[in-house]
Amino acid sequence: MSDPEASDADAPQQRAAPEKEFDAWSAIALGAITTNSAIGLVLTFASTITYGGSMLLFYGFPIISLISLGAATSLGELTSAYPDAGGQYIWVARLAPPKVNRFFSYMTAIFSWAGAVCTGASVCLVGSELILDLVEFFNPQFHPEPWMVFLGYQAINILTLIPSFYGKLLNNVTKGLMLFTALLLAGLLIALFAAAQDRRSAHDFFTVFHNISGWSDGMAVLIGVNSLQWCYCCLDSMVHIADEIPNPERNIPKALIWSIAVGFVTGMICLCAYMFATDDYDTGYSSLSITFQAFSQNQGAAIVIQVLVFVSTIGALWGIHVWQSRLAWTIGYNRGFPFGKYLERISGAPYGTPVYALIFSAFFTALLGCLYLGSSTAFNSLVSASLLFQWLSYSIPVVFLNLRGRSKIPHGEFWFPTLGYAANAMLVMWTGVSLVIYCFPYTLPVEVGNMNYVSAVLCGTTLLSVLCWFGYGRKHFRILELDGSLESIDAVNPSLEAKQEGELKESGRLAVHDI
Repeated sequence: MSDPEASDADAPQQRAAPEKEFDAWSAIALGAITTNSAIGLVLTFASTITYGGSMLLFYGFPIISLISLGAATSLGELTSAYPDAGGQYIWVARLAPPKVNRFFSYMTAIFSWAGAVCTGASVCLVGSELILDLVEFFNPQFHPEPWMVFLGYQAINILTLIPSFYGKLLNNVTKGLMLFTALLLAGLLIALFAAAQDRRSAHDFFTVFHNISGWSDGMAVLIGVNSLQWCYCCLDSMVHIADEIPNPERNIPKALIWSIAVGFVTGMICLCAYMFATDDYDTGYSSLSITFQAFSQNQGAAIVIQVLVFVSTIGALWGIHVWQSRLAWTIGYNRGFPFGKYLERISGAPYGTPVYALIFSAFFTALLGCLYLGSSTAFNSLVSASLLFQWLSYSIPVVFLNLRGRSKIPHGEFWFPTLGYAANAMLVMWTGVSLVIYCFPYTLPVEVGNMNYVSAVLCGTTLLSVLCWFGYGRKHFRILELDGSLESIDAVNPSLEAKQEGELKESGRLAVHDI
């Protein structure tokens, strides 16, 4: 791993870590509140139903859930083998050939962190729009100006950042937010079934394909299913608390799988409840308008639900601050960013968290908000690219894992010798599909207002990352956790490997415990 140009004169010998404030339940809670699949569906109904109506949602959501399960399984296998707060870029450093592992590790680190920051920007925007939608709902003559959205965006970013400084809050707040979201969904479902007067027929719900996007039906399906990926974004948020939870090699894979399971069950129930109560797909492009219609135009119910969804969205942003800061913290430790000696610091009492890394990531989230003032279209393309950054960061280590050979690494307890190949293939292939489909315009005919610049964002970010590598990373970036271990990757954990070989001979596969 050593490189003659790499300088680690100012690097610490051991990475300081926050206290282990998480347990298995709070890790599951962190995954549940950040992915927040059911609430994500509520927020994307208005934009997704244009590609096929309830039929697309009903059949598309299980498809994206299965694909996300493949991603979660792939992440879980790698976490079980190599638990580390750096996650994807650490795995790339371990698995890629020595001649290129620093470069690809650096690129993966940038994609991971960029995906987290852009997702945070997206949630800040959603939170601001939820509030302004309420104002417009009360006063139809009111039309929000970009500067109003911008101010709300920045206020939400700051207000959710401050509580993230306090490590002692992590365990209880994540569990509390998960409980709040669960109660919200339960109340929402009961109210929907009680309030709806004119429910749609089963025939309309399951068999009528309602495409008003301008695209052909086949293309509309691909774009619509891709849009549903928002329901499972932030999957790797759990991976990056590996230093803050006991037995991360077991608890994090458990949290990943449970996040998908909970998201699928709650999402399907919420989807059916909403769609059976909604039949006007031209009602408007906001979650509030869909909720208002679903509650038989009951204004009070729609407002209460909007406020509760806003609170749940704020909870998701709190979890995203944790996610993006842990990435900045570990990348700073490895000198992937300037000011790494500050980013790596764990602040003392009463914080116990990487406060500098939290501020650093939140600053870039705030900076992205300034783009909204200049061009909302450019901003939307940037935050849309966050999903692609995430999936790229998942796929790169998986590609190198399979190039090296899945059987040639000392894996952990969470391992599927056969199904793991299918999960890996599903993840990589869907990443390829998303890279193509997500770059198409959202609707036809194409106009300036609905043009999609995701491809430009991807190319620009990749080019900028390469320039940063040659200008900074090539000299400073080191994977200090792995020095001295990469020459013999298969001997990283020889005792575990020997144990696994015995189990494989005896049973033909390793058991997956406690999932």
